[in-house]
Amino acid sequence: MIIQALESLATGLDRRGATAPSPGKAEKAHRLARHIRDFLLPRATDLTTPLVVVLLGSTGAGKSSLFNALAGRKVSESGLLRPTTRRAVALVNPADAGSLRLSEVSVVNDPSSPPGLVLVDSPDFDSVELANRKLALDLLEAADLVIFVTTVTRYADFVPWTVLTRASERGVPMLAVINRMPADEGEAQAVMDDYRRLLTGGDIEKLGAFGKLEVVSVPEGALDRSFDGLARDAIAPILGAIERLRQDTDSRKEIAHRALRAAVDGLPDSVEQIAREVAAEEEALAGLVKLADEDNRRGLALLEDEISGGTLLRGEVLRQWLDFVRAGPTARFLSEGIGKLVASVRSLFRPQAPALAPDVREAAFSDLIASAVRRADDAAQKTANAWTEDDLGAVALASHPELWGSDPKLRSDLQAGLEKWVDEIANEIAAVGQQRKGWAQAATIGLNVLGSSVMLAVFLHTGGLTGAEIGIGAATAIVNQKLLEAIFGEANVAAFVKQARDRLHEVLQRAFTAERDRFLTALGPVSSGLATSLRADATAAKAALS
Repeated sequence: MIIQALESLATGLDRRGATAPSPGKAEKAHRLARHIRDFLLPRATDLTTPLVVVLLGSTGAGKSSLFNALAGRKVSESGLLRPTTRRAVALVNPADAGSLRLSEVSVVNDPSSPPGLVLVDSPDFDSVELANRKLALDLLEAADLVIFVTTVTRYADFVPWTVLTRASERGVPMLAVINRMPADEGEAQAVMDDYRRLLTGGDIEKLGAFGKLEVVSVPEGALDRSFDGLARDAIAPILGAIERLRQDTDSRKEIAHRALRAAVDGLPDSVEQIAREVAAEEEALAGLVKLADEDNRRGLALLEDEISGGTLLRGEVLRQWLDFVRAGPTARFLSEGIGKLVASVRSLFRPQAPALAPDVREAAFSDLIASAVRRADDAAQKTANAWTEDDLGAVALASHPELWGSDPKLRSDLQAGLEKWVDEIANEIAAVGQQRKGWAQAATIGLNVLGSSVMLAVFLHTGGLTGAEIGIGAATAIVNQKLLEAIFGEANVAAFVKQARDRLHEVLQRAFTAERDRFLTALGPVSSGLATSLRADATAAKAALS
């Protein structure tokens, strides 16, 4: 259960890192995901993996001197400067060399060191080098046991206490060393009493590795120059604790389990800050998506209002089609049967007669596309204006200035969609017409003419026309309707027009959906529900160890 919850949480944090709107927020998520994968999962999988013991302290506190004393030889450079200014030093048995998963750590293999314990000398957590400070804090997160080193002059400083506060939040088991204590016993006791008072007040005493927190007092000058370290007799309690851990598997497992449980217990709090950011962004992104969706829906609705209101096509297009259908003797035969009608229309397709159906169709397409582009431009500008009021929206617009207008491909995409739409109308006409008596004669009129006639029937409504346009629109609608009914019958014409209108809606809807999707793409991946899943996984991991 704990493994599944941790893996799911790490995956969720990866998603957060991939969708975060800033490098800082992405790194925060990636860092916690690495911590889970590199330290919590291995420890949760096997409590017997080597125990990671980290020495933490401020500049000049004596960490490296303590490290050398624990090693019994010079391993780490002591003093204010060290050659590996951005690397920690780890002392490990060769069998445990792969157990510490931090690339910034220099590993010193020591066959004489018992397996099962990795000793790490960290950089100063108050170093002037940012990389050193970051690594020290990373090692605090990775530690199963912390040996905190301070001095008589630094134990109450602000920076060490920020680190101790984080150690308390993490619940990591600890040992403590206070270095350079005065020779006077009374003064030394006064310092120790004050330090313990602070530790108790800061709720640090509870972190003791073996009960009450062990605080080892090291006198000023207690050094062994032979290995550039603290005198081993001065740190006997620390040596005893390390030896106990090296020799006793159960003690190591107990410390490892405490460290794991404390780290996992802290996951909900660590995740909460990220989850709050994600939730706020999800809400903001949902608002931006809604704006883009509503504006493009409104643009499509206004366009379809033009179509249903009969105001889309220019009067000259209507006149051209009306003249075409009423040309010559056609009008005389509109009410005299299909044979004479076909004959009259066929006469229009002799070589000397112009093929006006495609011309009318292209003119109708031109009007429709022009109106669609205008509506899409309006929608894009409206959405972009609204997005400038939001940080995430403004960032997306800065990277995609083309969003202030419709897609340049919109015209060609609509042209292709409308051509396909009319082709489908023609195919339906042919399929239904073949079942009707007299189709062979009617088919000679041409599918282009019949397809254009059905197409125009979708657009021919007189509700939005004014003045002379009413007469043109009404006349065109009547003549067009008679032409279709004479060939297919009234019921079939109604079905054709409805189906054509529905398919036109699909063509236009796809176009405006694509316009909206340009805005969504500019926002990048949107992880809906991520905040909820992060919280749930962190809570599940904690519950698994409770």
